[in-house]
Amino acid sequence: MRIFHLIHSEGVYGAELILLYLAREQQRAGHEPLIGSIRDPGTPQTPFEARVAEWRLPLVPIRIAPRPTPGVIRKLLRAISEHKPDVLHSHGYKADILLGPLPRRVRGPMLATLHGWTGGHLFGRKWLYESLDRLALRRLDSVVVVTRSMLLLPALRRIKEARRRVVENGIPPLADRMVDVGSTVLPGTLVNFTMRSPTLVAIGRLSVEKGFNQLLEAFARARAEGGSRHQLLIVGEGPERARLAGRIEALGLREVVLLAGYVQGPDRLLAEASGFVMSSFREGMPLVLLEAMQWRVPILATAVGAIPEILDAGRYGRLVAPNDLGALTEGLRAMMSVDSDEHVNAAHRVVSEHLTSERMCRDYLAAYEAIA
Repeated sequence: MRIFHLIHSEGVYGAELILLYLAREQQRAGHEPLIGSIRDPGTPQTPFEARVAEWRLPLVPIRIAPRPTPGVIRKLLRAISEHKPDVLHSHGYKADILLGPLPRRVRGPMLATLHGWTGGHLFGRKWLYESLDRLALRRLDSVVVVTRSMLLLPALRRIKEARRRVVENGIPPLADRMVDVGSTVLPGTLVNFTMRSPTLVAIGRLSVEKGFNQLLEAFARARAEGGSRHQLLIVGEGPERARLAGRIEALGLREVVLLAGYVQGPDRLLAEASGFVMSSFREGMPLVLLEAMQWRVPILATAVGAIPEILDAGRYGRLVAPNDLGALTEGLRAMMSVDSDEHVNAAHRVVSEHLTSERMCRDYLAAYEAIA
C-alpha cells in the first residue's frame, strides 16, 4: 500500500517523531510511505525535512501559499496525483482544511490523525484554523484520535461513530531510538548539571500551555519546604523563554534551575535524572511521557489529555490536578522526598509491550484498509 503522509511542520516535535516512527515501520512492513512536507514558497529545507532525509524516508517537499485559494488547492492535488497514493494520511490542520471539503473522488481516500488542539485566543489565527479544522474533519473518510478521552471532545461527537477510531501513539525500543540520534552528543554542561545533584527534568516547548511558569513557582516552594538539594532542568525552546528566565531570577533559583534550550534527543538527559515532570495545562498523548517510561524514571504529571490513561490513573506515575499550584507543589515535595519509585518497572513494561511503534503501524494499516 502507498500512503501519502501530509504535514506542515514548524520543527521536530512529538507529532513529527510519531510520523517518522510510523513511516519507518510501514516501510519495514513492505509498504510505501511518502512524506509530503507542506511549507510556504521559498522555504529552504526545514529541520523536519532534514531528519526525514537522515532516516532515508521518501520525501516530497510541497511549497504552497498559506491561503486556501483554488490555485493552492490545485497545486496540492497535482502533487497527490503525481504520486498516486492508495490513501492520504493528514497530520495537521493545513491538509485537513485544504482537502477535507473536497469530494472523495477528487482527493481520494483520506484519514486524519488529530494529535491534539493547542487552543488559542478567541478569534485569533490559531483559533480560526482549529475551528476550520473541526469543520473539515467531518468530511473525511476517517478521523483518528490518539487517546480514548479525545472522543469526548464536542467536535468529535459530531463525527459519525463509524468514522472515528482510536490509535494510541507508540515508540520504538529505547536501543533503536538511541541509534536514531546517531552521533549527536549531549551538551557537556547539561550532563554535568544533571550529575552534580539530584535533578528533575521537564521537556517541552516553552509555551504557556506547558505550565512551566507554575512549575517554577511550585519547585521553589517544594524545595524550600522540604530543604531539598534537588535541581530542575527545563529542556526546550519557545516564546516563553524570556519570561521564564526572569521568573527564575525573581525566585532566586539561578543556581538550581537551568533552561537548556533545544536539544536533539532530549530524553537522553533522563539517564541521570531523579525524576521527570510534566506540568501541562493541555496535552494530547505526549511522546515525551512514553520516553520517560522507557527510561525507568519516577514520573509526576498533570492529569490532562491522555496522561491519566497512559499512567493508568496513577499506577505508572504520580498524577496531580492541572493548573493547581498547591497540588503540583505537594507532588514535587513527595517526589523529592523518596529515593525510589515503585511505578517505574510497571511503566516500562507497558511501554515495551503495548505502546510500541510496531503496534501503532498495525493499527493504522487496519484503518487504511477500512477506507481504501
